[in-house]
Amino acid sequence: MKALKLQNEHSKILILIKGLGLGGAERLIVDSLPYLNREQFDYEFAYMLPWKDFLVPTITKASFPVHCLGMQKTWHFPLMQRRLQKLMRDRRFDLIHADLPVTGILARLMGRRFGIPVIYTEHNLQERYHPVTRRANALTFGWNDCVLAVSEEVAASIKRCGLEKKTTVKTLLNGVPVEQVRAEAGNVNGLREEFGIPKNNLVVGTVAVFRRQKRLQDWLEVASRIVQQQGNVTFLLVGHGPEEAMLRSKISELGIEDRVVMPGFRRDGRRVMALMDVFLMTSEFEGLPMALLEAMALAKPVVATSVGGIPELVKNGDEGFLTLVGAVDELAGYATKLLGDPQLRLRMGERGAVKVEENFHIKHRVKFIEALYWEVLAEKRRTGDGVRGRKEGTRIYVHG
Repeated sequence: MKALKLQNEHSKILILIKGLGLGGAERLIVDSLPYLNREQFDYEFAYMLPWKDFLVPTITKASFPVHCLGMQKTWHFPLMQRRLQKLMRDRRFDLIHADLPVTGILARLMGRRFGIPVIYTEHNLQERYHPVTRRANALTFGWNDCVLAVSEEVAASIKRCGLEKKTTVKTLLNGVPVEQVRAEAGNVNGLREEFGIPKNNLVVGTVAVFRRQKRLQDWLEVASRIVQQQGNVTFLLVGHGPEEAMLRSKISELGIEDRVVMPGFRRDGRRVMALMDVFLMTSEFEGLPMALLEAMALAKPVVATSVGGIPELVKNGDEGFLTLVGAVDELAGYATKLLGDPQLRLRMGERGAVKVEENFHIKHRVKFIEALYWEVLAEKRRTGDGVRGRKEGTRIYVHG
């Protein structure tokens, strides 16, 4: 009877994230929207950084409430606590699901105060965080009811730091809305002309935020080596970020200005990705990159560094080729091999597309997470511990 009551009532879920720009974690949230179970869950979203709001219109258009906490500086964290505390009192959430460490810490503090469960998704390796962030994350990690690691490597990092002893850790790989990705990539009319790519040129490309971890200087070194061997290739480097000036300087230094196109940030990134014949990644570290999943959903063969969750997605020699970080010559060799063999590109691309469709569709991820919500909420209700808990400003659940 209790289980039936739980399944028949709505539970209020707050999704909390640092920003709603166009990063991987943020993209996951938006891509999940069509698959959310709105018959059993009432979802609301909150973010901290007001200037990272690119995805807000997409969420509000789908009729989900969105709240901006208005954090301007890192030292405004206490103000964020007060604002989120007010939101919690006003909206009476049953559960908080946070992505990324700063919002994870904030969610745990709210979970403790209001007696409600907290789910946290970890997207990165613990060793990659700033020492202060890593310490604060570790101190509060046991306040999570469950942690979702986006790859086995991320889960291993949690274990190396001894954090798996503090709470339940599950590995849940990222996913993409396969049909939507393919639909958005369906019409490339006019793109080659817009970018000035010759009609018969092959395209090696990537979509990324231009950060140090992406090692895009290696990406350009690979391009330079391929240019020396092959004349009919254009390199498409899509995105923006703090390393953009350095990359433009590197392109000039290598003398490949006429072979590299940098169109900047594109709202139609998936459509641009459809132009690519080979998807190239040179990252130093990753969780499980969304851009890579999208490229594979579009049947693009991959050449990438074997870091983070990438080996869990790409088997070397099947869906693409993997190398060590910084192995520029090897990366260039594999890309050249694919460029010279259209049948190999086709086979590897098709294998990747099937793998993503069968194992990395976002609908499976959403179903897993919502089952976890029910599990955690049922346990809280069973033990009488929380759920619009027993503290100020919340409703009491009456067992029946």
